[in-house]
Amino acid sequence: MSSEELAGTHQDIISLLRGKLNHYLFDLSSLAGRITNYFILLLIVATVFLSMLDTVADYHVMLQDFLPIMESFILYFFLLEYALRVFSARKRLKYIKSFHGIIDLITILPLIFGMHSSILIRLLRLIRLFKITMYFPLLVNLFESIAGSLALLFAVLGTTTLISVIIGNIIYIVEPSTFPNAFEGTWWSLVTMSTVGYGDYVPHTVLGKLLAAFLILIGICMFAMVTAVISVRVGRMVHLNTKCMECNTTISSEYRYCPFCGSNQDDSVDLF
Repeated sequence: MSSEELAGTHQDIISLLRGKLNHYLFDLSSLAGRITNYFILLLIVATVFLSMLDTVADYHVMLQDFLPIMESFILYFFLLEYALRVFSARKRLKYIKSFHGIIDLITILPLIFGMHSSILIRLLRLIRLFKITMYFPLLVNLFESIAGSLALLFAVLGTTTLISVIIGNIIYIVEPSTFPNAFEGTWWSLVTMSTVGYGDYVPHTVLGKLLAAFLILIGICMFAMVTAVISVRVGRMVHLNTKCMECNTTISSEYRYCPFCGSNQDDSVDLF
């Protein structure tokens, strides 16, 4: 066998291996792909659960020898997973720059840079949970809806901050005996506007109570508006998921007739 034939055979073997790995690691529509990825998901959840269990004093002593070994195994496992995903991805650069590719890379940073900070390790364990979004398309829709509403969210955030600072300074002037400084007043304003109401600070004067009522009403209106906008965007993404058979316009799967061209969407129409 010539060197060219050997090279071709070698290339075929690599292509076949990449195809198999891509099927197992990326194809969630297949049984093998779901089993592989659900095992990885189970491993992530188990690691985070053990990490949380380690914060309980009674279990900390029990896990102090087991957890480092388990964490090392998990880190090497995710290092291998990341390498295999990069190797088998059809578009490697696209995967590396994707959200899940970045998350996969971040989770193995302790191994790459030899970091051993317990706080950093704990944070990186939590970051792995973001991989769960790939198994729940509705979560992706939610994040996309929030991303599409960033302008509104920043506007609400800026308005909330502005009102909290203004009212926080006013309430300090009105009730200096209750609010020791303007920062505490601003904290109270923010908590009140969000309708959480921790109760650590409570106004006692009539003017203070009127300011609190104003913050509550403003907070209800602003957050209700944000909730409504995000809900509408999520609803559109969830329901507008089919194409009209006639005009190819995106419509809801619940429509029997296209609202744009009026064509019947029943695929069992008797054409004869």
